[in-house]
Amino acid sequence: MDYLPMFARLEGRPVLLVGGGEVALRKARLLLAAGARITLVSPMLEPEFHEFAGRFTHVAARFDPAHLAGQILVVAATDDLEVNTLVYQSATERGLFVNLVDDPERSSFIFPSIIDRSPIVVAVSSGGKAPVLVRLLRERLESLLPRHLGGLAELSGRVRRRAKQVLASLSDRRRFWERAFASNTLAGLIEKADWQGAEQWLNEGLDKARTEVGEVVLVGA
Repeated sequence: MDYLPMFARLEGRPVLLVGGGEVALRKARLLLAAGARITLVSPMLEPEFHEFAGRFTHVAARFDPAHLAGQILVVAATDDLEVNTLVYQSATERGLFVNLVDDPERSSFIFPSIIDRSPIVVAVSSGGKAPVLVRLLRERLESLLPRHLGGLAELSGRVRRRAKQVLASLSDRRRFWERAFASNTLAGLIEKADWQGAEQWLNEGLDKARTEVGEVVLVGA
């Protein structure tokens, strides 16, 4: 395994993005979606960056190693080899995780291909070896994963605490959730976006599951 897959929590955390073109714009969208606090270093910006006005700090200058102060993650998305090299060397010297877009050999982390059904997120990567294959895999997976999957995960999160209170056993909870996720009734409610009805159905299922859980005492065994 060339890379360890991880999901980084970037909410409110400082990230340096070097570059102001289309590639940098794509990375900015991803980082902002994750809640990162971006400092963007570039003399010029694509006009589309205005849609994120007020959501990042723009330093209108060429990259300088001093820009790395206080950052936890660095992304270089320029078409200038000299700038990218300086970013890589400077970040590496400071022990920072750095990504040079389309240059996995000089990146300590890479961006996978993402299927976003938040809070369900699926990431696929070939370590930069087969990008076309990864794109085909992502398209295939996107067609298999229903659009309502994120809503189902959110619903499960709301019911999960009560499930722990009602069903003390891990095996009982696992059995409950497996039955629920395989239920055509739940699938039908979610298909109609009846989230209130779906939550009620789950809670009623929990009440039923509680009555089914009994205790066996072996006397004289």
